[in-house]
Amino acid sequence: MKKYKKIAQIIKSKILNGEWKAGEKVLSLRHLTRKYKVSNNTIMLALRNLKDEGYLFSVPAVGYFVKEKNEHKVDKHMKTILKSYYNAETKSLGAINFSNTELLSKYMSDNFISFLFKLYKKQEDSSKHLTYLCGNPSLISTLSDFLEKDNIFVFKENIIITSNPQLTIEMINRMFSEKNKLTVALSNSSHYNIISIFEKLVNIKEIELLEDGWNFKEFEKLLSNEKIDFVYVTPNFHEPSGICWSKTKKNLLLELAEKYDFYIIEEDNYSSLFCEEEYISLKSLERIGKERVFYIRDFSALLGSVVGITCVIIPPKFRENFLVEKAIFSISPSKIQQKILENIITSGYLEFFLEKYRKILFHRTNYLINMLKEISELDIVKLPKGGFFIWLKLSSEIDENTFYELCLKNNLLILPGYIFYKDIKNEQKFRLSFACTSINEIKLGINKIKEIIKSLKTNNHYP
Repeated sequence: MKKYKKIAQIIKSKILNGEWKAGEKVLSLRHLTRKYKVSNNTIMLALRNLKDEGYLFSVPAVGYFVKEKNEHKVDKHMKTILKSYYNAETKSLGAINFSNTELLSKYMSDNFISFLFKLYKKQEDSSKHLTYLCGNPSLISTLSDFLEKDNIFVFKENIIITSNPQLTIEMINRMFSEKNKLTVALSNSSHYNIISIFEKLVNIKEIELLEDGWNFKEFEKLLSNEKIDFVYVTPNFHEPSGICWSKTKKNLLLELAEKYDFYIIEEDNYSSLFCEEEYISLKSLERIGKERVFYIRDFSALLGSVVGITCVIIPPKFRENFLVEKAIFSISPSKIQQKILENIITSGYLEFFLEKYRKILFHRTNYLINMLKEISELDIVKLPKGGFFIWLKLSSEIDENTFYELCLKNNLLILPGYIFYKDIKNEQKFRLSFACTSINEIKLGINKIKEIIKSLKTNNHYP
């Protein structure tokens, strides 16, 4: 189990047994860091995890506090997904994992990490005691060259290194939150982590996502009626649908941002898995001097938590304000992590892994689609052109919740669709990820789904 999860469990037990009372302020970051002998980042992740679970609440610039016990409730739907993750972490279960989205972490073996660490030690120099608020200049230079391959050309000083995309979004929100509560537009559906962050901080407006991007008639009607401060989008490989926006709609969003004076948070973690022009970013399309995109690329999404690094490109006018927020949050990856990522990129290892993985995902995608087409009770909502997950819809004659429960009982881990919506919706949809499932596991898993659906129909488990 990861360190931050262990610490979160320790703190949770203190809350549940009454050692930490409702309303009490949590010990300072410095105190907890010393007490548990871990980094600031680890403590911040633990506290953030407990906040998401409803055990803590935060007051900006003050700290974290313990919630009332009657607020420590988890509904049936969320229990299902939490149990999925618990099962996924329990290696001995031998579950077929269609919920995990870790991509290249399997290639980050202990021996490989040890090799990179030794390489880092050899590269240590007289600057090793210096701390850079923006991030290690050498890594920033490497990332600048790396991003240019995706036609993203920016001044190096506008590239800032953080350790967590969710906290990065919180920092962006804080920069603008001196006025009234912000209003953010995002896709309907969106990743559950993003919904969890935004629903505590801002007013959320959901926009229908079509096969080539947002429904702009709906969005422009919203813009004409009320002020939108931000939009959050993943225009390439939106999760959970896998949809990629058309270039026309990407340009239209940039035009509307200028016309209606809003900013864009673009998260773009998976474009490097593919080479087609279709997968260009919003950031690569915006004009110099007209920057409105806060561009986020999380490398831990590709490489796993061992490389806990998020690259953020800030519009120049907000650079200083963002650095102030970064200093307050104190979320900087370690020098070792930064150097490891730099070495992975400059050595060519990252491109080697990506090239190998593109072929693996291509074969998994085709195999999975062919198997799914044999199940008449399942529809593929959007036929994926790539990626590592697929968005599916159950026939209306199948009871959704019973289906999820039977999947768990059969050691089959999937993500229910209702967690990807701001308001829980039973739309018969669910997501399958094949990031770390072999062809044989895909075969076994889909056959299990066939058996479960057959048993539900036989036993008349209708909604």
